[in-house]
Amino acid sequence: MRGPWRAALALALHIGFFLAPIALVLGLLAISAFTFRYDQSSGMKAALAAVAVGALFAIGLRAVLRSRVRPRGVRLDRAEQPQLWRMVESIAADAAAPLPDEIRITSDPTANIREDTALLGLRIRTRYLELGLPLLAALNVSELRAVVAHELGRLTGRSKLTVTAYRASASVERTVDGLTGGPVKWMFTGYARLFTAIAATTGHDLELAADAIAVREAGTRAAATALRKRIAIELGWQEYSDEYLSMAKAVGHTPDVLLGFRNFMEHPTRKPELAERVKKAIAEGEDGSRTHLPARRRIEAMKRIKVSGRDIDDRPAFALLRNPRKSVPDLEDRLMVDGLKRRLGWPELARLAGAAHVAERAALLSSAVAQSGLPVEPAIAGILPAIHRGQGHDLINPVLNPGLCPERIDEAAVDTLTELLGSAVVDALICARRAHHELDWGGPSTVRLANGQPLDPDRLIRPAVADPRLIPGLHRALVDLGVPMTHARRPAAEPEPSLAGIVSPVQCTGGNYDLLVTDRGLVLLPSSASTTKRLLAGTLARFRKAEQEQLAELAATPIGELRERPGAQWVDSRDVARARLDQDRAGWSLSLELYLDEYAVSELDDIGVQDGEDGVSELVLRSTADGVEHGDPYRGLGELMGARMNLDETDDTNEGEGPGF
Repeated sequence: MRGPWRAALALALHIGFFLAPIALVLGLLAISAFTFRYDQSSGMKAALAAVAVGALFAIGLRAVLRSRVRPRGVRLDRAEQPQLWRMVESIAADAAAPLPDEIRITSDPTANIREDTALLGLRIRTRYLELGLPLLAALNVSELRAVVAHELGRLTGRSKLTVTAYRASASVERTVDGLTGGPVKWMFTGYARLFTAIAATTGHDLELAADAIAVREAGTRAAATALRKRIAIELGWQEYSDEYLSMAKAVGHTPDVLLGFRNFMEHPTRKPELAERVKKAIAEGEDGSRTHLPARRRIEAMKRIKVSGRDIDDRPAFALLRNPRKSVPDLEDRLMVDGLKRRLGWPELARLAGAAHVAERAALLSSAVAQSGLPVEPAIAGILPAIHRGQGHDLINPVLNPGLCPERIDEAAVDTLTELLGSAVVDALICARRAHHELDWGGPSTVRLANGQPLDPDRLIRPAVADPRLIPGLHRALVDLGVPMTHARRPAAEPEPSLAGIVSPVQCTGGNYDLLVTDRGLVLLPSSASTTKRLLAGTLARFRKAEQEQLAELAATPIGELRERPGAQWVDSRDVARARLDQDRAGWSLSLELYLDEYAVSELDDIGVQDGEDGVSELVLRSTADGVEHGDPYRGLGELMGARMNLDETDDTNEGEGPGF
């Protein structure tokens, strides 16, 4: 069953979701009224039962119906950007689609229509058309027109029933994601699974209808190209953020985001590489989902649509903005993280970020040398002889991940020592004004010597680190390059742990704790949440909001401050010998074997740590039935423990839900 019939069935079920409890309560009231005529006592009991059932349904519906869509990004006024608004209005008029209430620019590499609705999608409050800033950088005007036409086309479709069913499905899924644990979520999740299963194909029907509108508005070529580019933009934006926008955060300056992304996407090395990845993704259908058809099927459907040819407007999409030289930087500033300093060009930004990075890594090398306990000076002139004596692994061991597989330790030691020593060499040259980092949109910044020649630190350092007999030759090469051999950075301070996620609460001997998983260890904070509060959080919006705010406040608090709170416990990753995770129907338990000798850096009071054999102690944490999560604690726990983690899943685990790694 497809098309309007399936949408009609989904909407009938959705309307029944509201009518069924009303009918039940009215039925109970009718029974009480009828019974009251013959037996007042029984009639009163029936009436009380009707009131109790009605109150429970009212509380549950209130929790479900409070889900809201909040505006994101920067709002574009019609008076400020008339050309972009005229394009949207023209498309909406041609497609007989409702006009969005607001156009907003976001930092996401996509475009979509977000609707704030009531009654789980049956009534519309506000429509937002969101356009990602990366799209304005990488698309031309015709391609942007196709993208906007596709998004507005989702609001009209071939049938109003299909549009409404799709909107309701999106609202139901959003509501499930927003509910915490408790009876309301347990029951509503079951309904959501049934409803989305019935409404499963409405998204596909709308996708094809929206593509047809995009082809009519922009032409087949522009619509198909825009679809391919949207995939490339999503792939490229992640790399661009990791490799280039991270520079802005490192040095605290605002970059030219849109200009940089356009240079990134058009680079001769990046462009064919991204094109190949997009081609592979389309061929394998990796971009398909329950609500979105694979791009390959969509492009094939576009080619079958007969439309008259349209001229391609190949101006960059940001040309639709009024005075782009002024409006684009203003949008970037409003979307960037607060606290960044004045705007810098990309070449200077890359130079400063490169210098800051190698200085940080050189300080980490000095810290490793200091923690190794070896009588070695942290200067390059002191480290090279130590490597020559075969002490390289001992020098770098303090900064290696304690969760590494034993088979990978030697390889990791060579890689880490090569990277840190190479950074120290480059840092020494930069401080001596004999080298600098040069921006490269095709890959990592190049280290450029004063004479204009590039320097590859890895190629220079790795052979001697892998074979210490080559150290004398490396020493001569560094002297010839003019590296100050006495250069050294002060040891880096202990890094602040980075939070991965929270599980609240977990059980440990003596009470309940909030478990905070970081990249350096575990924090256990005494939990004040009772089972009653958890159940209320799943039922009443006020309690749910308070709980979410409490977890968000914990996540925003520096780990150092949390460790100073009364009753806080700290399990340092370096003290963990082994970890075992057992999963069953009731939940999970995590057993940690700890080295708590005089060298331990964990901070544990008497919270149920049991002494074991060979000086190894054991700490056991157990999940609770009403526990909630914030962030991604299980992924963080898996990364923290690494090869030390042993997973044991019973046969019953497959019937329930357990943490995933």
